Amino acid sequence: MDLWHEAYDSLNKAEGAFAAKGIEPDLDQLLKIAEVKALLAVGQELSKIHHEGVNPDYSAGG
Repeated sequence: MDLWHEAYDSLNKAEGAFAAKGIEPDLDQLLKIAEVKALLAVGQELSKIHHEGVNPDYSAGG
């Protein structure tokens, strides 16, 4: 499992822990979770660009 999946799963567990205890996370906690998920998504896209290029489906002849 890569670091992105591990971190995302950890964030989901944290969100689930709030729900299981009947606790509504405060705005700062929700924003921090959203911020980390957004950074993970950006990191995944940058990694994909690094490995596949900007537009891997483009072909000059087609």
